Amino acid sequence: MNIIKLAKQAGLKRHQEQAPGIDGVVGNWADLERFFDLVAAKEREECIKLVHEGTGEPIQTKTLFILQKERKRIADAIQARGTT
Repeated sequence: MNIIKLAKQAGLKRHQEQAPGIDGVVGNWADLERFFDLVAAKEREECIKLVHEGTGEPIQTKTLFILQKERKRIADAIQARGTT
């Protein structure tokens, strides 16, 4: 996840302060909220990827069918967190 890219996408900008070596961020509350939403959405996407990738261990066909249903249920639950 590229936090800097998400911050720019949200409208936040880097601001060099007058004191040497001190950086800041310029934006408003709406920009910050958009940034938080983008970070949360990206984290949900990463979690869902992990669910679908599984462990890479061999499994039986019947277990695979059950696991596929569970993966979808878990992925849907993770995605639903973005709407609450």
